[in-house]
Amino acid sequence: MAVMVTNRSTHPNSTVLTRLAERWRPAGLYLACMDREGNLLWHDSHMPRLMAIAVTADASIAQQIKALSEGNATKSRLQSPFNGVQVYAAPFGRRKKSATWVVMLARVDAITPNENLDRAAGKSSLDVQGLIVQTQRVPVIHTDLLPSLVEVAEHMYEDMQSTALMQNEISSVTEQLTTTYEEISLLHKISSGMRFSQKPTAFLEQVCREVQEIGGYRAVAVALAQPRENSQQVDLNGIATLVGNCPVNNDMLVHALHEPLLDALHAGDAMVYNEIAPDDVWANLRTSMQRFACVPLVRDRRPLGVMLAIDKTDHSEFNSVDMKLLTNVGNQCAIFLENAALYQDMQGLFMGVLHALTRSIDAKDAYTRGHSQRVAELSRALAQRIGLPDEQCERIYLSGLLHDVGKIGVPEAVLTKPGRLTDAEFDTIKKHPIIGAQILGNIKQLQDILPGVLYHHERWDGRGYPYQLSGEAIPLIGRIICVADSFDAMSSTRTYRPALPLDTVLAEIKRCAGAQFDPALAAAFVALDFSQYKKSMDEALASIKPVSITATDSSGGQ
Repeated sequence: MAVMVTNRSTHPNSTVLTRLAERWRPAGLYLACMDREGNLLWHDSHMPRLMAIAVTADASIAQQIKALSEGNATKSRLQSPFNGVQVYAAPFGRRKKSATWVVMLARVDAITPNENLDRAAGKSSLDVQGLIVQTQRVPVIHTDLLPSLVEVAEHMYEDMQSTALMQNEISSVTEQLTTTYEEISLLHKISSGMRFSQKPTAFLEQVCREVQEIGGYRAVAVALAQPRENSQQVDLNGIATLVGNCPVNNDMLVHALHEPLLDALHAGDAMVYNEIAPDDVWANLRTSMQRFACVPLVRDRRPLGVMLAIDKTDHSEFNSVDMKLLTNVGNQCAIFLENAALYQDMQGLFMGVLHALTRSIDAKDAYTRGHSQRVAELSRALAQRIGLPDEQCERIYLSGLLHDVGKIGVPEAVLTKPGRLTDAEFDTIKKHPIIGAQILGNIKQLQDILPGVLYHHERWDGRGYPYQLSGEAIPLIGRIICVADSFDAMSSTRTYRPALPLDTVLAEIKRCAGAQFDPALAAAFVALDFSQYKKSMDEALASIKPVSITATDSSGGQ
């Protein structure tokens, strides 16, 4: 006998059918599944050969299923092709337009030869007697009991199918919750990790890496926008960052996808391309990638860039979950880029003011023009040489730039006096580190650079000023600027002596190591590349008129 039950989808749930078949098989009932056209979709692989032939090779059951589908589509007993076997079919859920049927077959009596059995033997490796013997091993179900068993089987399938659907829904909800949690965690990580002093490329690389891992994408990239000259429109300024296994290089990617990337950027809407058509402008990428999605990075209708996701590692299409993830992350990236731009503007204004301040100090004496800038650059180079972090190197640069700001409080007559200073004048000069620290002391953002301003005239042997500190009691930033300041002072022409040759200055740095300078820093300093410094000095010397030299000094700056 056979029962056919409809699935709630257009395809049978083979897992449910297998579990149902395992329960009914010991009782002598065997399952198969057909669509409304009578095409076999699934059957119990353990059913006897004769019953398997009935659903796989004999056309009569398939024809009856097709007729039932076109009619009332109700549970019915079908005409069996073999004596001693009954077949039932029923639409699951009793829908009149069934998409699938489950068929149940059972032995109700002894199997006796007929014409169909002879044909079945011809399609099998067994003869007629072999088919009969094998089928006779199946338990017999009484014909009066069979319809009730069919009813039970139908309800069992319905219950098992409902349970399977609920399990699928639970799994789907769990997966959605997991995805949402990962997305929220990523957004929190991005938000908490935003440091607007951070370089945009480093931030974007980190974000792209996280998105690639959570979304399961082959590659993720960000292209930044660049305003067109004398226009409100923008262009793409190439790929700023790309992570993953991109099928083509950056330039080719931007060139090939320039149109869809710009479309997303100008429209301000996410765009998905789950198929690359042969007539697309970017059709040459079809051999390298299957699909891609573009999400614009926009703030207050101002386009900042585009995030690009390429292929999914499971080869599925981009869906609403992907676009929600990419859009939310893109919004966070846009916030960062906008604030980073504001930070850079403020930083530029801040540095502009500091440069103007240091130039005003250097301008008091034509011979010290550019001194603060050169000391700042030398200090940064030395900090980089000894392996300090980039952020710390930039702070040392800033301290070097401001190291002589205290000279604002020193009379110009003393600063520009030709010849050797008196003791009283030198005592006045020696106050400039303390004056500089006092000037900058109330600026919260400059607290970490004050030691460079205050201690750059201290000496390793303790004979410096203003506090006669020695050795490592002098903060590292002060020891670094001390070397750079002395080097530039000896390399520069002053009112009281000419500039010393580079070899002479480096020899003096070595000679004073362990006395005036930290010996480790002195050794690192003399190993620097001074080619750019020499170029800056040549430009500075060219702007100075020759003067009469009245005195010499070979030990460093004031």
